[in-house]
Amino acid sequence: MSFNTATAHKTSITIEFGQLQAIVDWCERNCVSEFWYSGEHERWDGDKLYYGYKFYFESEKDYFAFMIWKT
Repeated sequence: MSFNTATAHKTSITIEFGQLQAIVDWCERNCVSEFWYSGEHERWDGDKLYYGYKFYFESEKDYFAFMIWKT
């Protein structure tokens, strides 16, 4: 099965350096369909490094669960 990012549900998030694995772990435990992510940018805020990622979800249900979890 191929993942089509053009038709996927998308969201962008910015997280502190080192926090990506916890988010991917949550997706692996809770998503019923495929998901995918890509890095977009990085920025410093004082002494902390943040990365921006775009997350793609095949399932609308997974997308909304992720959005609720991240807020």
